[in-house]
Amino acid sequence: MRELPPIGDLYFKDEYIDAPFTRKHGDGSMNYLVEKYDSALKQTMIQLGAAEKLARTRLRAIERLRAENKKANNKAAEEKEVLRVKFEELEGKLKSDRLAKKELRREKIRLEQTAAALEKEKAELEEERDAVVETLVKERQRLRDSRIQEVTCERVKVQTAMADKSTRCFGRVRDHLAHLDAFEKAKNLYGQASGTSKCLEVIRDNGTEIPQEMINIFIEQEKLHEAEVARLRLDPLSESDLTLSLLNLPSKFVSEEFMATLDPYGSNVGLIGSESASQLITSREVVEDQSRELAVDVISAPTERVAAMEEKSPEKENHETGDILIQEGGTENVGPEDHVLISDISSERREDEEGERNRGEKTPSLRPNVEEVTSEVGKGSTSSIPSLGVDLPAPVEGPTVSAAKDPQDPPAPSVQTGNGNDQDSAA
Repeated sequence: MRELPPIGDLYFKDEYIDAPFTRKHGDGSMNYLVEKYDSALKQTMIQLGAAEKLARTRLRAIERLRAENKKANNKAAEEKEVLRVKFEELEGKLKSDRLAKKELRREKIRLEQTAAALEKEKAELEEERDAVVETLVKERQRLRDSRIQEVTCERVKVQTAMADKSTRCFGRVRDHLAHLDAFEKAKNLYGQASGTSKCLEVIRDNGTEIPQEMINIFIEQEKLHEAEVARLRLDPLSESDLTLSLLNLPSKFVSEEFMATLDPYGSNVGLIGSESASQLITSREVVEDQSRELAVDVISAPTERVAAMEEKSPEKENHETGDILIQEGGTENVGPEDHVLISDISSERREDEEGERNRGEKTPSLRPNVEEVTSEVGKGSTSSIPSLGVDLPAPVEGPTVSAAKDPQDPPAPSVQTGNGNDQDSAA
């Protein structure tokens, strides 16, 4: 390369200086442009590398998602197959259930028809029962009114006799006490007069002057009072005046023949037969169980009860009876040893708690095939006749008159006083 001459030797040195400067300035601009292209290319290469990495990452994610989707599809297919099998089973069960529902619907229709027939029969039986109950209620009221009148008359008679007897006894005691008061007064006056006369004599003996006339006055009073004491002297009250004996009154409720065999001060064990004694010595539970067995459902056989009532009309029975037990032997639901109880529930509501606790101990158990007539005289109430269809309670308290025809079981009458205590009881 040829060397350039020095600048000072050049004629056009300014232009010569401008020419290289311009060339160097163009080279710098080109280098700047090339550098910008080079930096842009590097950035593009970096972006291409990142894009390739992103593409590879996305490809791996897509492959992973495809594998998971394939597994999910396989699992869904298996579950679908299982559900299809279950659906077939449920469809079979549904068909069988539909057949069962049809059968049940037919059975329901048949049962409804049977129920309608039973309801009709029930209505007819209830009408028959109501008619029988109405008849029995009227008869029960008639027997109840009759017994109220008889028991009231008997009670008034007993109360009057007891009041008369008590008045006589208390009158004797009252007279004795009045006589005793007069005797004590006369005795005190006698002692006073005697003591005074003796005191005066002692005082006179000691030297005090006392007129003899004064001493004679007290001596005369002493003699008078001594005679009065002797006149008023009385014997003590006897045991009969202090003891109330039995009140024996004639009554149609009392058997005189049986009363004659009783020993009021001894033992009456031998008067009752062994069979009757075995029935009397029973526990309260046995009596209650036998009483419950006597209750008969009214709806079960109203027609047979009507026939039984016609055969044993209450008009032919004793009007003094209380509870009437009618043997039922022709019904389907009642055995030959069961009874139908015709009674009243009015007195049961008025019985006190003590009577309910002791009723099972006072009344003997009932025997089958024997018509028993029970008469109750309750405190402030009359006998009770429970209505049909009501469970038979434990035997009512109070005296019982047994009308059994067993010769070993004589009647056990008793008369109840106004205060509710049994007088002249023979049982």
